[in-house]
Amino acid sequence: MVFVGGTGRVGSSAAAALLKQEPGASIVLAGRSDASFAAAVERHPSLRSAAFARCDSADPASLASAIQGADLVVHSAGPFQGGGDECAVLNAAIDAKVPYLDVCDDAEYAKKCKSRSPEAAAAGVPCVTTGGIYPGVSNLMAAEMIDQNRASIEDAGGESDGEVEYVLYNYFCAGSGGVGDTILATSYMLCGEDVVCWDKGEKVVTRPATQRKVVDFGKKCGKREVFLYNLPEVASAREVWGAETVKARFGTSPGLWNGAMALMAGLVPKETLLNKETARTLATFTAPIVRAVDAIVGERTAIRVDVKLKDGALAGSIYNHPKLSEAVGDATAAFVCAMLRGETDPGVWYPEEPGAVKDRSRVLEAASAGCSNFEMNKAAWMLESKPINLGFGMYLEL
Repeated sequence: MVFVGGTGRVGSSAAAALLKQEPGASIVLAGRSDASFAAAVERHPSLRSAAFARCDSADPASLASAIQGADLVVHSAGPFQGGGDECAVLNAAIDAKVPYLDVCDDAEYAKKCKSRSPEAAAAGVPCVTTGGIYPGVSNLMAAEMIDQNRASIEDAGGESDGEVEYVLYNYFCAGSGGVGDTILATSYMLCGEDVVCWDKGEKVVTRPATQRKVVDFGKKCGKREVFLYNLPEVASAREVWGAETVKARFGTSPGLWNGAMALMAGLVPKETLLNKETARTLATFTAPIVRAVDAIVGERTAIRVDVKLKDGALAGSIYNHPKLSEAVGDATAAFVCAMLRGETDPGVWYPEEPGAVKDRSRVLEAASAGCSNFEMNKAAWMLESKPINLGFGMYLEL
């Protein structure tokens, strides 16, 4: 299989994780330079067995050559913000009749991919967009809770209309999570995107990095501040379930970074933040500072998803992993394995749709293998922790 953007941090992490889950898998890392391939192998020595294909996703010929005959193409060559490559990798996969998975984290790009579903279905090509850790695993967590709670109401003899009152996605990552400059640039670009969310059936458009909320992410993580951002799972939850309220928040530590993002979103013109070259330059400039802080705060990441049916009780789930760099690889590889098992129908699917993966619990089990805390479909009080706040975004759990 071919990982487009496979020499980057997300792609190489996913490829290495796949080799753990499927030893002996044939892997091609497609990237722009031999140097990037060498760096990927240095980060993940198990990838010495992988082949390298020089590929530029903006060049249709090199892209078609790289993916021809593959069992699956995994697209992680971001940033997806700002239009990305206009779904060039997806289009090439459909043309070559190669199954497709991306780790898109941009609402507009995901929408463009979804619009290609009729063409993918007609070509018999199974595709999943926004499949990774968040979005991706978080979407599956919500889907499992909704399905389980609908079933429990019916098993108890009740009649459930299945309507979803709300889906709340909350994410935390210490520091930058060890990400590369590309994802760092993505974070800055998100500060230029208006947030689209849903509140009691009404569409709401507001500024990013606003509406602060403190969320308890459970043991090993504790209570963290999170802020609204424009993330694709909001649109897909509204589309798939018709949820009346859907919001997605993200926060990091130390808290100084959250404040800096809020200032950036409030003071810097949108056009400047959404300019890819400006975002890349800013990422390159700030990377040394971010890396220095990362060395202190680590890269723990956590997801909390809360859902409520109109005729059901509130339920929550937590995914808590000590290292984002490993978590994103395990999560993406879990989707890869499901697609290789033939669990995806032809068409382009969001992760929570029935056509994306048939066995959600198996994907969640594989994606959560390295978690220090993974809880599914519990009452809210069962998920909470009581850590001591040390200040500066740092916590100690007793």
